[in-house]
Amino acid sequence: MKANLINEGVKYGVICGLTAVLLMYGSWAVDITTFTSVMFATTFIPYMIIILLVGGFAVRKLNGGYLNFQEGLKFNFLAYAVAAVIIAVATYILYNVIDETLTEKSAQIGLEKTRAMMEKFGASEEDIEKTMASSAESMKKTGLKEILMGTGLGLIWDFVKSLLLTLVIRKEEKFEDQ
Repeated sequence: MKANLINEGVKYGVICGLTAVLLMYGSWAVDITTFTSVMFATTFIPYMIIILLVGGFAVRKLNGGYLNFQEGLKFNFLAYAVAAVIIAVATYILYNVIDETLTEKSAQIGLEKTRAMMEKFGASEEDIEKTMASSAESMKKTGLKEILMGTGLGLIWDFVKSLLLTLVIRKEEKFEDQ
């Protein structure tokens, strides 16, 4: 039985997207400090990569143990795209409908953490002030434009991750000459 790559990609994209939304809304419900810490940590914790590896191996198994590069890339990038749409919608709702002050509150905590980290690494006060000013300017609002721009740029990075994941999950059929 051959796996339906579109269905599988959408399924695993929904799983990744809902996991991200659960982390976002769950940490926001706890408090703002937890929210900013979790949002920062999820940037580096590869939970979506793990989900897509599991899903990719499952798709390969459904394909009789084989998955060519094109099929693997289609599965992975579709999953990332579906997750990105879910996350973008959830982010817009959280920042613009549920908690309109969230951008300001999380930016303030982010700036404090940035300052502390720069001081810890021995940055000069002048460098710290320049970084703080440019960071503060970029954190003023989380509107539709900013979310769409972030999603678009994120999809570029997601495509690169899809390429790498596909290299791991693919298994080409070997054809022997007679």
